[in-house]
Amino acid sequence: MSVPARCIIPHRIATDLISQCRARLPYEACGVLLGIRTEEELTVESYCLLRNVAADPRDSFRFAPDEWIRLNLQTQKNQREIVGLWHSHPSGPALPSAQDAEGWDGCGSYWIVGLEGGRTDLRAYARSGGEWIPIPLIAV
Repeated sequence: MSVPARCIIPHRIATDLISQCRARLPYEACGVLLGIRTEEELTVESYCLLRNVAADPRDSFRFAPDEWIRLNLQTQKNQREIVGLWHSHPSGPALPSAQDAEGWDGCGSYWIVGLEGGRTDLRAYARSGGEWIPIPLIAV
């Protein structure tokens, strides 16, 4: 899967996603992004919040298996596409960690909401050749 040249996200969705992450502090929030992917760009149309069932949700995330399965069935039934995974770093930057690399499943994009020091940073990445590639975000 090629790295998109850009990710387009409605400002309303970006703002809501960040609010969801802040509401779950000090724990990591997580979920998926639904939308459309073309050769050149990835467009987010909506997102889903999934319950984090990680053993230590302060610094890791794991989707609740029942919610993950249900979401996948719904996306297939409704002909929707999962275009990315997202999660927060409650006290860190929006940069992929070693754990993030281990958990990468090859989906279209990987979004991180960094909440370090009370600041907010939303970034998107793809993985190619074992490296994280930043994808420019365009809020519309």
